[in-house]
Amino acid sequence: MDLFDVELGGRDDEGADAGGRWSWCGVITVGIFILLAMLISWVFGLVGRIF
Repeated sequence: MDLFDVELGGRDDEGADAGGRWSWCGVITVGIFILLAMLISWVFGLVGRIF
């Protein structure tokens, strides 16, 4: 992974790789979506206990 690689799919200067590589931007984006899903689940659980 390259810290400054923001393009989707990573850089292609090493030839064709099977499967491709993840950039830091992709890893951070997926991590944010996972944390957001956990937060939404926690909020709905809290609201369900209150009402």
